[in-house]
Amino acid sequence: MGAAKAALADAEADTAAVDSVVYSIYNDLLLRQGTPDVMLHEYLGFSGKPAQRVTQGAATGGYAIRAAYADIASGLSNACLVIAVQKALDVTTAVAGQRGDAALTAENWTLDATWDMPFAQQPWALILNRYIAQYGLPLPEDLAAIAVKNRGNAVLNPYAQLRTPATVEEVLNARLVGAPTTMYESCLYSETAAAVLLVSDDAPKSLPRRLQLTGVGTCHADGVAWSDAEGIPGIPSVAGSAQRAYRMAGITDPALQVDLFEVHDLTTGVELICYEELGLAERGKGVELLRSGATQRDGSIPVNPSGGRIACGHIAGVSAVHSFGEVADQLLNRAGDRQVPTSKGVGVVSSTGGAGLSLGAAAVLTR
Repeated sequence: MGAAKAALADAEADTAAVDSVVYSIYNDLLLRQGTPDVMLHEYLGFSGKPAQRVTQGAATGGYAIRAAYADIASGLSNACLVIAVQKALDVTTAVAGQRGDAALTAENWTLDATWDMPFAQQPWALILNRYIAQYGLPLPEDLAAIAVKNRGNAVLNPYAQLRTPATVEEVLNARLVGAPTTMYESCLYSETAAAVLLVSDDAPKSLPRRLQLTGVGTCHADGVAWSDAEGIPGIPSVAGSAQRAYRMAGITDPALQVDLFEVHDLTTGVELICYEELGLAERGKGVELLRSGATQRDGSIPVNPSGGRIACGHIAGVSAVHSFGEVADQLLNRAGDRQVPTSKGVGVVSSTGGAGLSLGAAAVLTR
């Protein structure tokens, strides 16, 4: 409720100004609430207004933004509120009789029975190891440097869950969770909410139009998307969704045309590969981009100035909408101490998830 109220207050609007709602909620099991969107809709005062719910793994938020955009572009709505929410820490493990990982265990069994595939850390580690086998990089120190970068950015973010800096040594000495990835190179398990209001040109003039959503893209890749059609290691859903969003926004060289990126750093290895999938570096050259310092907050292509999933926390359903808000704040020059230069007035949000990172979503925001 707080996120929805904050979004409406930021727009100097109330519930009457909202024509429709898109709920970005991944999993009922994690919330311990069946049809949570129905309950929320009434509680927030939107009874009678059209709504839809989106659930697409960890890319749910990105798909929800696309759904809201489509609702407005079709003319069905002039003001659509995206509400993303997910809890994950109240699920009781029946055997132990206490809070635990019951929901994740249930998902793991389901995925194994359906696709006979790894879950959670395992697919990310497999993708990274396939990448290392192909290119001989990154070194452990390179991966740790990404965690150090994101942790350092989060120190300046009041919305981050982990606001303490880290050193390369601390990251490397942390417990292995999916070799070569350590615990400090992995996203935090979290619960949160976020909301954003999208409006059309025909919406009441009282509603602000500070930014434009100039590009959206989504992509369903193969169920186990650890390489492209030629066998090159990567995350095709990230590349496919970004290419669609870039075409729509008229972006041909993202490294030169975009001020900042918020990407889905489920692990440091995923962030590194995203550099290449988003067109910021050539295949196998993501490490060079990282080592150049370009992805630092004061670099030429800041990546995850918020602190990313590694430091802000991650929960499917909300993370991408949270990133959308971060890019918006940066483009509006209201990111406080973590503000990055935005002379081009363009930011990109990318997310991925689903079985084997097979779902991807991207959005281009323009000032």
